Amino acid sequence: MDAHARNLVLFDIDGTLLRTEGAGVAAMLRAFSRLHGERGFSFEGVEIAGALDGLLFARMMAQHGLPGDEGTHAEFQRIYADELARALTPSVVRRMPGTTELVGALRDAGAGVGLLTGNYERTAHLKIALVGFDRTHFPFGAFGADGPSRRHLTPVAIERAAAHLGRSFDPARVTIIGDTPHDIDCAKAHGCRALGVGTGPYSPERLLAAGADLAVADLADLAAIRGWILR
Repeated sequence: MDAHARNLVLFDIDGTLLRTEGAGVAAMLRAFSRLHGERGFSFEGVEIAGALDGLLFARMMAQHGLPGDEGTHAEFQRIYADELARALTPSVVRRMPGTTELVGALRDAGAGVGLLTGNYERTAHLKIALVGFDRTHFPFGAFGADGPSRRHLTPVAIERAAAHLGRSFDPARVTIIGDTPHDIDCAKAHGCRALGVGTGPYSPERLLAAGADLAVADLADLAAIRGWILR
């Protein structure tokens, strides 16, 4: 097996691969209102960056005394995906620098490439499609309904990568790329490497302070970042 094939790289989406400039949050709030009427749904005071969609759903339902059972959650995901599909256009979704080139270079080198994101699986793929990615680029991953916290997603993503690619991965050869301390935490909690990227709400300095092994302003320096990941 080629040495690079032992590497697994897991990408966050919002703030890392792309930005929707608030369109995703607005679509989620419209979905709550469609299902339950106008109740003043708001994420005021709630940290959105790095949060899991499933956890945001549970908090909102509890806040308004609404049922958060599995069936209600499934219906919410369907309505939210419908609202998001209407809201997302190429004009409101912005791809972050260097992402297409880095994903392509890692795949060409034989590394496993997947997602580790707080987005639901369906809405994750709605978003990345608008910046030129599809399921062939990210054929596996862990998503916002796969666990109660971001830390729980890391082993899920690694297990799915192993099942899809037919090889196991040493956590020391797994790199998680994200734009928040939550991405750093979910990597370090499982012995993985963390690459922080300052294209979201946190500076590289803040991400280094949170424990990132490397933090960069963006992913545009392909040679340096590819080399660091695959070394």
